[in-house]
Order: sequence, then structure tokens, then C-alpha cells
Amino acid sequence: MKQYLLLVVACFFITGLQAQQLDKKSNDKVMDSIAKNNPLPTFIVGGINKNGVFYEYRHGNKLWEGNEPITNNHIFRIYSMTKAITSVAAMQLVESGKITLDEPLDNLMPEMAEIPILTKDGKIVKATKSITLRQLLTHTAGFAYPFLHNGLNNFKKPADWKYEDFPRVYEAGEKWQYGTNIDWVGKIVEKISDQTLEVYFIENITGPLGMTRTFFSVPDELVSEITSFGHLKGDKFIQDKEWQYKDLKTTKYEGGGGLFSTFHDYGKFILCILNDGTLNGKKILKKETIDLMFTNNMGEHFTVYDDPCLEHTYLFNMTAKNVGINKFGLGWAVDQTGRKGIRTPGTVYWSGAACTFYSMDRKNGKAVLFFSNTLPWSNIHAESAYMKSESILYGTK
Repeated sequence: MKQYLLLVVACFFITGLQAQQLDKKSNDKVMDSIAKNNPLPTFIVGGINKNGVFYEYRHGNKLWEGNEPITNNHIFRIYSMTKAITSVAAMQLVESGKITLDEPLDNLMPEMAEIPILTKDGKIVKATKSITLRQLLTHTAGFAYPFLHNGLNNFKKPADWKYEDFPRVYEAGEKWQYGTNIDWVGKIVEKISDQTLEVYFIENITGPLGMTRTFFSVPDELVSEITSFGHLKGDKFIQDKEWQYKDLKTTKYEGGGGLFSTFHDYGKFILCILNDGTLNGKKILKKETIDLMFTNNMGEHFTVYDDPCLEHTYLFNMTAKNVGINKFGLGWAVDQTGRKGIRTPGTVYWSGAACTFYSMDRKNGKAVLFFSNTLPWSNIHAESAYMKSESILYGTK
């Protein structure tokens, strides 16, 4: 028993080189220990390389209070992991010449261009700079989420508010701010394609990739496949039963956070990206487009800074001494430093509000995918399980 515990502790601190010696049985032992010492009711984690999922671990049940084991085909709400798929859709339109990254969008999207700006002193002023697609994809267009911006959170829309969003909080190109930028990218895709985002995805991304359980509206016959959702209260997760079947089986066509998906489906999307935009003979993007998406597109004078919601997280390297080191590609963040011995500089990553996570290290041809269904976002238990899993799986063959 003592030797086993020492093995588990050692595995938490292994380097990528040492991790290469692990086999599935050893991985399972380490993951069993992570699950046993973590209150997360349910999670799935896997390592992906260019050949597919090389390791997968599942813990818990579909319904936390049930007895049906979780599978990689059960349905999760993936929230902001929708953003990567919407960004790919936009880049398909760039490839086809229907839009460019840097053209002003005033004429195409007047309903977006006319949204005014909320100043620091609470005034509403007219925007003076045009928004571009590149700025939307890098979150430098000035849009914010109210829960990530105090001024916007306290803003009360007047009775005559005619705009489709809250006011922006910065001029385009002024600063990085996480917000509804990719929702607007989704609206752009809809306007150019003359299709709903769901139909566009099915015809151009999820359909070709065989992602048969990825949608904004869960079909009635699959509603029972949605996993439990809940919140952390004290040191326990409490299932939100009202959410389960009633409120969120259908979402708006929000390009920034509306999708449901499965671990199996999203793994196909990641596998396609690792293989330079092609999966099973279906090409959804050119290699050079993905190369561009993996590079810093926000400029050297911008950084992904320490939002109050982000500053504690290990995943985003937002500890006090590391604030500002990361950049943004087209649709995801770009890790400028990597994790020594684990993942390399240039790895991209993002997450969803209910603690789904991914990172993709194209240099090493690997990715790690983690699914849970818990709030608050990036809670210490979900994040700890993900980061420990990442430490193991990036080093495993």
C-alpha cells in the first residue's frame, strides 16, 4: 500500500519524459486516485494524438444520483467551447473569399457597428472606430460579459435601448476583453451564409466530421442523454434537477456558448485540427489557415490580462507573477510559455463555463480534453483534476 501511494504521489510530479514510461494500467491507477480524492461527481478525460483518442478515463454516472455509468456519448453543455467551432466557421468564409479578417464590418453588420460604448464614468458615447473580424476573434473589439466587467454588470438598459447587446466597454482595438465577441462572429456567419448557425455547422463542420450529437437544440429523443449539472456548495456538488430536462435542452444560436456536445464528438473536432483540418478524408480548413489560428493575432501590445474571474486559474497561467504572458489566436488563447516538460509554447486552449477544458499542442501532435458539468467555472476541483490529467497525458505515448 505504501509503495502504491508513493507511485501516485510521484506521478503527480512526473516530467513529460518520465511519463512516456506509463502504460494504460498505470494511467488508470493514477486517475483512480485523482477521482477518489476529488469530489467531482462525474468527469471524462482523454488524450488525443493524430491517430485518435489514445487514452480515455471515465468517472461517475450520467445522473449523479443514478447508476448508469457515464459514457463518451452522453451529452454535456459545452458553453464557450462553442467558440472554437464558430471560429472555424468564420475562417471557412475567409478561405472562400466571402469576408476578410481586417475589413471594416460597418456595412455588413450595422446593428453591431452602431452599438455605443460605456465609459468608465458611466456615460454612453458613440463608437468612433470600426470593428473587424480579427478583432472579434481575438476579443479586442470591445464587447464584454456583464459578469466579467463591473461597470457593465451595474449597467441598466434604458427603456428605449434599441441595440442587440450591452454597450461595448472599449473602442475596437483598444484592449483585450473577454465577452460576446464570438456571438457576433456567429451572426456574421449566419448573415453571409444565409443559414442559421446550426444548419451551417451541420453542412460544413459537424456533419462532415460525423459529430452527430452536437447541436444547439437537443432532439426530444436524446434529452434523456443529457448529463447531470450542478453547483459547488461548500465542499460538495449539488445536482440542479430543474436544469436537467427543462430549461436548457434548447439554446439560442449563440456562437459564443450555445452548443451541446459529447466527449466523443468534440474529440473528433480536436482530431481534425491536429490533422491540419482534415478527418477521414473530409477537409474543413486548410493547414495554413490553422497555422494562422494558432499564432498571436492580437498584437504585441495586448495581453490576456487578469480578469477577476480568471486571476486564480492555473489553466490560464494567471497567477500574479504570470499575468499577461498569454496571447490570443483566432478563436482560442495561445500559451506563450507552455508547461515545462508537459506542453510546449504555442499550445492553444480554452474552456466552457461548466468546466469543460481543452488544450492542443500541435508541435507534439497531442491534445487533452476534459468534460464535466459543474459550476462555478474553473472551480478548484474540476481544474485540479484537469491539470493533473494534462500532466500525465501529454507525456504518455
